[in-house]
Amino acid sequence: PLLPTVKANYKPRGAFTLTEYRLIVRRSRELEGEHYTAWNKGKKIWIKDMYQCMPKQMNWLIRFMVYTFIRPGDLRHLKHKHVEVVRGKFTYLRLTLPEIKRHITPMISLPPAVHLYQKILAENMSMGHGKPDDYVFFPLEQDRKLALGIAGWLFNWILNELELKKGPHGKDRSLYSLRHTAITFRLLYGGKIDLLTLAKNARTSVEMIERFYASTLTAEANISLLHSRRN
Repeated sequence: PLLPTVKANYKPRGAFTLTEYRLIVRRSRELEGEHYTAWNKGKKIWIKDMYQCMPKQMNWLIRFMVYTFIRPGDLRHLKHKHVEVVRGKFTYLRLTLPEIKRHITPMISLPPAVHLYQKILAENMSMGHGKPDDYVFFPLEQDRKLALGIAGWLFNWILNELELKKGPHGKDRSLYSLRHTAITFRLLYGGKIDLLTLAKNARTSVEMIERFYASTLTAEANISLLHSRRN
């Protein structure tokens, strides 16, 4: 039978600009050790006391996501046994994560992720949580859905401090915006990277990158390519 054509209105998750990302990283450091006090009256406080104080690992988590392209959902499953430091011609992390959305291939990080991971591992080991089966982020939380909720709440704290929760088109931004930012940064600053390579490493498809990630890029963002001349 003939079926009507349904037009879908895709709304990409908002990424952060380079300036916004730097502000977020800086503010996460500035808030380290501070207690959250701006509670809404009448609402039950579900965040444990230990997480009402901004932990240093939140800064690490933000940078780790941008260096590795992982999804927020990967954070709750990520254990030290999934992370391998590779040193050779290139230095990077190889992340062999559990299957997600039928993607099983390892992910390759950017070089800064190596030093960052070593700091995270050293901190976790100092607390007795650096074993292969221990979680990389919020290792004390065995309820991993709760761990992800805590990470999202802490990130919203930072965004609200900077008034960056809403994107330029009014769409809310969240932890997932860091993955969007990671992919967008590679499209902007990753040299002549092809979409297939980027899609495979980010465990997504070229179609998804074109629809949800590259769709937010503007001609002005690639002005150097537009103004370049053939030799």
